[in-house]
Amino acid sequence: MEKHHHHHHLISESITGDLKKVYIGAIILNALFVAFEAWMGFRSDSMSLVSDAGHKLVDVFSLGLTLLAFILASSRPGKKFTFGYRKLTVLISLLNAVFVVVVAVSIIYESIQRMMDPASLSPDADAISITAGVGIVVNFLSVVLLSYKRRHDVNTRGAFLHMLTDCLLSIGVVIAGFIIKWTGFVLLDPIMSICIAGFILASIMSVLVESFKLSIDAVPAGIDAEKISKEISGIPGVNEVSGFHIWPISTTEAALTAKLSVDDSFNRSEILSRAKDIIKSNGINDSTLEIQ
Repeated sequence: MEKHHHHHHLISESITGDLKKVYIGAIILNALFVAFEAWMGFRSDSMSLVSDAGHKLVDVFSLGLTLLAFILASSRPGKKFTFGYRKLTVLISLLNAVFVVVVAVSIIYESIQRMMDPASLSPDADAISITAGVGIVVNFLSVVLLSYKRRHDVNTRGAFLHMLTDCLLSIGVVIAGFIIKWTGFVLLDPIMSICIAGFILASIMSVLVESFKLSIDAVPAGIDAEKISKEISGIPGVNEVSGFHIWPISTTEAALTAKLSVDDSFNRSEILSRAKDIIKSNGINDSTLEIQ
């Protein structure tokens, strides 16, 4: 019986000092804006500002999660935690998604309550436009910060696109502020708030589902277990593939174990090498294969 262990870190997972500074800068910038926008929202009685602040808070969590994922991905295995602390990224991602859903649902509930009592609506249109205008500047600065590194890393590219859509949402809130000011249509504030909360829910649902699946060790999205198994079975000399398991180590890494029943007349190390190449080309960098 021959065993083969193969371990390799994703290059994109390592965090440079520059990238860390970019993330910390974007987190501080957005966290300060969340506090400012929430304060302005409550002060000016605007649900659209409060919901946009909730949306920005989601961004702060997402950026923090990505930064933490980078740091945890490079955590070294210990005696008790042989994979390091990488699986924590999955749990944090799940908690983050659940928190976002709770925030979005509470915003929708509050907005509907307000729409049922239009007389209670008195949003300050100027405050809405000014705050959302500051939001556009903050989002633009975040986009500039993240665009600096987005070509080198898939997580940063995702964060970059997220900030870009936030810019568009802030522009929408500014326009709503102007419409409320010129037409007196105060119902537009909770309507805008529900639209933003709906947007938050639509964008987080896939993350919630995927995080839950990863937390119970489902095969990560983008990895086709059946295809990998078939490709390994197709290697000349491989009679059977059994004990085949794929599970997530973190939000960005997966591991694979399998037992290969091979024909004695074939070169075992050549079969292992080919199987290893197939696994690696399918996005799995940590595998243990056993030849029987």
